[in-house]
Amino acid sequence: MTRKKVIDRDRVLDAAEAVILESGGRNFTLDAVAERAGISKGGLVYTFATKDVLILAALERELDRFQEAVRRRLGSGPAGPIQLALAHIEEALAEDDASTKMAAFLVTALVHAPDMLGPVRHFYRALLDPFRSEHGEVAEVRHALLAVEGIFLLSGLGFAEVSPGEIKAVLLHARNSVLAALD
Repeated sequence: MTRKKVIDRDRVLDAAEAVILESGGRNFTLDAVAERAGISKGGLVYTFATKDVLILAALERELDRFQEAVRRRLGSGPAGPIQLALAHIEEALAEDDASTKMAAFLVTALVHAPDMLGPVRHFYRALLDPFRSEHGEVAEVRHALLAVEGIFLLSGLGFAEVSPGEIKAVLLHARNSVLAALD
């Protein structure tokens, strides 16, 4: 009797992220991920049936990581939507270029499969819904968040060559807008 081999999902997701970071996603294949994880392609497909399922799992893990970092920034005190927006921007300021590029790749890799974008849509709805008004401080916070996410997508996807200084300037301006709304 043989024992069923168990694939470590986190190890596979680590391998997927490494392949993305090394190649910018150009060489992101199931074969490359399996090789990097040290497992057979069959074992990989047994765990993640398709490339899209693997990308979705990596994306969900990245969103969870970011949200946990934002929660740590908030601490244990009471936090309203504006404090949450500020923590989101502060975490964006702390992100490194590799994390930004990986997250952008994961989001765009699923654009062809809109039914798999649920976690991303949920993430952004939860972030933006408290700021639906187009008036006063609420509008300022909404615009700041949209600027942060816009610069994330433009730079992360390579749609615009944006220097680290330009990115930081946008993020700092957004942070200052939210801080002003808190006052």
